[in-house]
Amino acid sequence: MDLKKINQILRISKMYYEMDMGQIEIAEKEGISKSSVSRLLKSGKEMGLIEVRIKEPVLSFGELETQLIAHFPLKRAVIVPDLVGDKRILVHDVCLALAQELPRYVDDDSILGIAWGSTLEVLSNLLQPIKRRGVSVIQLNGGYSRAVYESSALNILKNFVTCVDGAGYQIPAPAVVDAPFIADAIKQDSQVAQILSMAERCQTAVFSVGNLARPSIIYEMGLLSDAQYWEMESKGCIGDMCSHFINAKGEIFDEALDRRVIAASLPVIKAIRNKLLVASGIEKADIICATLKGGLADVLYIDAPTAAEVLKRSYETTEID
Repeated sequence: MDLKKINQILRISKMYYEMDMGQIEIAEKEGISKSSVSRLLKSGKEMGLIEVRIKEPVLSFGELETQLIAHFPLKRAVIVPDLVGDKRILVHDVCLALAQELPRYVDDDSILGIAWGSTLEVLSNLLQPIKRRGVSVIQLNGGYSRAVYESSALNILKNFVTCVDGAGYQIPAPAVVDAPFIADAIKQDSQVAQILSMAERCQTAVFSVGNLARPSIIYEMGLLSDAQYWEMESKGCIGDMCSHFINAKGEIFDEALDRRVIAASLPVIKAIRNKLLVASGIEKADIICATLKGGLADVLYIDAPTAAEVLKRSYETTEID
């Protein structure tokens, strides 16, 4: 397409989207038909010259938010509506809510800790530049994969680093290793030790959670065998949070297993001032509930159906207890 045509598309686009002119008015001004205007606007979208973004407000779910904050040790709960009944869009919308509010949790010369996973990948792709100085971004848990599976851990780290124009620190290790002595050796490596030390000074942590049900990233990465999965499920493991497997009370499920984890410890994460949990999907209700019960998150970004299910299951388990 020649430059003249591209300029016409840009001109028409500005009249339509920025000057709020109607297609008939534009057609008269350009000396073309209304259908030609419509066709040129469509071409502009296809060529990437036009991007239409729907910026929806986070609608208020006051009663649901109040119940969550009253029932769990939360400072805030941000609930996003399910407008179209599409899981992929819902995850996007929940992540967008956090992305838009992330600047309030990041100060100059601070440390931002992040996990990885499919939800964090969506979030990282929605981040907009935050004007801060001297921010360090660290991984809270190892993300190397044993299997032919891409955890996107490094890309997620890069996206957060770009967002704050800071420095990034990657844990060059898998999330779980074969034995505690291997984990101890890795944690003594100077690079890993530095990051774990930085986690103790972390201002804000951003993470999601994973339920134990398959398929899951932990399983796809080859970190646990089938036999281990079945045994963990039968003994009451609910899922993982920053690669730490927890029970329904939000406590470490198995101390021996946790000694094999390459990550900031659960007490260190729990001590972080701002712990931002972003999660979507009713299938994650139990692990979200466990994480909140354990005081492992104090700000929750979630969709309305999942929030309601979390409360429902929490009330059910409270009655049983």
